Amino acid sequence: MIFISSQNIFRKIGKNINAIVVSAIFLVTLNSSVFSRNMNYLDFEVFVNNNPYPANIFVHTTRSYPRYMAIIDTLINPVWVVNSAHLGLDFKVNQENLSYFNGGNNSWILLNEYMNEIDTLECANGYYADFHDLQLLDDGGYILQAYDSITVDMSGIDPGGLTDAVVITLVIQEFDSDKNLIFEWHAWEHLDIANYQHLDLADNVIHWMHGNSIDVDIDSNIIISNRRSSEVIKIDRYSGQIIWILGGPNNEFSIINDPYNGFSRQHDVRRIENGNILVFDNGNDHEPPISRALEYQLNESEKTAELVWDFSHPNGYVGLSMGSIQRLPNNNTLINWGRLAEEGGVFTEVDYDKNIVLDIQYPESVHCYRVTKSNWSFDINLITGDTNLDNTLDVMDISLIADYVSQDVSILDIYHLFRFDINKDRSIDDIDINLLAQIIIGL
Repeated sequence: MIFISSQNIFRKIGKNINAIVVSAIFLVTLNSSVFSRNMNYLDFEVFVNNNPYPANIFVHTTRSYPRYMAIIDTLINPVWVVNSAHLGLDFKVNQENLSYFNGGNNSWILLNEYMNEIDTLECANGYYADFHDLQLLDDGGYILQAYDSITVDMSGIDPGGLTDAVVITLVIQEFDSDKNLIFEWHAWEHLDIANYQHLDLADNVIHWMHGNSIDVDIDSNIIISNRRSSEVIKIDRYSGQIIWILGGPNNEFSIINDPYNGFSRQHDVRRIENGNILVFDNGNDHEPPISRALEYQLNESEKTAELVWDFSHPNGYVGLSMGSIQRLPNNNTLINWGRLAEEGGVFTEVDYDKNIVLDIQYPESVHCYRVTKSNWSFDINLITGDTNLDNTLDVMDISLIADYVSQDVSILDIYHLFRFDINKDRSIDDIDINLLAQIIIGL
């Protein structure tokens, strides 16, 4: 316990200190249960923690409010948490930075190791960036996706087609390190919608494409996942031509050793270091529905796809949407099971022998779009309330929050959401000042 007198306060931070700082030290009146609830991250449950790959977990929760971006350390403790609201979907390590989607203005934000927002990435030519994926490139460029709504005369394509149907199609854009658009791919120009008869082509609005992952292949071409038609498409990065399609109505591959003969409504398709393809299979259309982690060995010349590894959770999870998969450096696989019916989000890490080494579940109505692991770390301390970065919580930190409150800042950046928003309610105000004072008094 430390005692801070008003004389010490004025000696440390000057005679012009906002009076609210003094009152915060002596008039802490918040109910302790409210304090504890607001300070804590979501009460997830750890079912298994048996020597998983030692790296931080990067996760963004969705569906229920509040929503959080968080980093969970190797001890399974949340060490960095912000109340993200419309920010944060697809929060992950991306090359040398962190990236996340800003749903408020349809852009991607890059965050450096000092917790500073260093760049904003957007689509060009009037398109709005989509939240499903951003790939930063080794040379400083990046790839985004967007959607386009085009009016099409479908009467000559489908017997019941309308003359003025609206088709939702996919656009891929690549930019160089100077944000110049150097490649733009339109699904309408390279795919034939007439080959997608499983969709209702007589509808007035045809949701043709649903892109949910982008990957750069080992030959530098682009692999995208179209969940809408359960297909993975490889695109020539220079001409835009289709190289191959795996799965769905236009499948070109013989699928070997897969009892379900392929994936259904998949997310997160990645080429991994051994040359194979890793897929999170939501499995919504399987009989019975079941979600799986899949690894296929592709022979692109012979057009064969052999299932060489798979895992489904013993609880029989079915991710109705979302979900992700990551092969870790020790050959473990991290699987996020997406949106589960009547259950909170679950992510599981398994070794190559399919032993579960980590299994974590969030409360009901809390879900996760993508979960990843990385040894990336901030280059500053992760102490909420240490506003002046001196590794100590004291009245100087309270003073800085008071100054910030007096400025009535309307746009909150990630740095201030972590350092200044003590109770994680996405508002920096007098309550945060009081809470920090309570923490200091209790030290």
